[in-house]
Amino acid sequence: MKIIYIYILKKFINTFFFSLLALSIIFIIVDLFENLDKFLDRNAGLQNIALYYLYYIPSIIKLLIPIGTLVSALFSIGNLSNQNEIIAMKSGSMSLYKLMLPLIILTIFISAFQLWFVAYQVPKANKEKNILAYKYLGQGNETSYLTNLYLRETPTRNVLIREFNSDKQIGFDLQVNDFTNDKSPRLKDRYSAKSFKWDSIGKCWDATNVTKKSFNFTKMKEEVLPDLKFKFDFNNKELSELVKPTEEMNIKEWYKFIMFNKSGGQNVELQLTDFYGVIAFPFANTIVILFAVPFASVKKRGGLAVQIGAALTISFVYLIFTKLGQTLGFGLGFQPILSAWLANILFFISGIILILKTPK
Repeated sequence: MKIIYIYILKKFINTFFFSLLALSIIFIIVDLFENLDKFLDRNAGLQNIALYYLYYIPSIIKLLIPIGTLVSALFSIGNLSNQNEIIAMKSGSMSLYKLMLPLIILTIFISAFQLWFVAYQVPKANKEKNILAYKYLGQGNETSYLTNLYLRETPTRNVLIREFNSDKQIGFDLQVNDFTNDKSPRLKDRYSAKSFKWDSIGKCWDATNVTKKSFNFTKMKEEVLPDLKFKFDFNNKELSELVKPTEEMNIKEWYKFIMFNKSGGQNVELQLTDFYGVIAFPFANTIVILFAVPFASVKKRGGLAVQIGAALTISFVYLIFTKLGQTLGFGLGFQPILSAWLANILFFISGIILILKTPK
């Protein structure tokens, strides 16, 4: 049994790496033809073009790993079926479930690797790629400014920031509104500052030229303060990270970014759906095995052409339904985590049904 498992895994792994390499090269060539004129117009040079695609490869691999898993399973198991090796294995009391076991275990490890890869390595590469894209392709925006921020600091305090420069750690036109309570809010105090900056020693925000307006039922009192220190829940690092595109954030930074927006009173259901979708996607590697092995284990006419057609069809249907399922779940009011996992759940159930209907 051990020898058979090693034999199956060897075929799978060889096909897996070959398919990733082949698909990545095709992807890069197509993209290069689209952007070659822009690179040449901006005198990018061969070295910078090579660097751009070197940093682009992680994003490409992120999408291609499940497709590579599916292609590898179809080709490796399909090859065994076409050469009647599956029949020989079954005659030796090796069931379809035992045949799938090493591939299931391997794809669980592939899913775990992809999750780590997407969560921490892809954002680093995206940052470098975006710098080159901004310089040589005119894509993206390398701004370090935040504008028109509205944050709900506490149930009784709102913070409005017109502009914040994350490089210089300085902001302009700060407004802080304090209310009496969250049940029946009535404006109590309003602070307006022309500028503010982060005090790294005091760990607070130092505002200058502050105008304070206090309100009661009968009158309004106004006073001018040369400076005033504010202790907000967010620090300069958290505020600066809002400038960074989400594709450059690792999984922890992205979640903190979403929670920061939520604390500011924003509706983050769609953002959470996208977040959980990134976590759910790597598990497609294991799910596609439930389709690939039963399909490929049954000998069919057409041979290689049928395997390629099946791989492309299942891949595109799954990838399309991944986004469609998230949109559908969000539209129907599902919880973000359920919307993100909807495609995996439905394809998992379909895969189990397919296995049960396949001759053992």
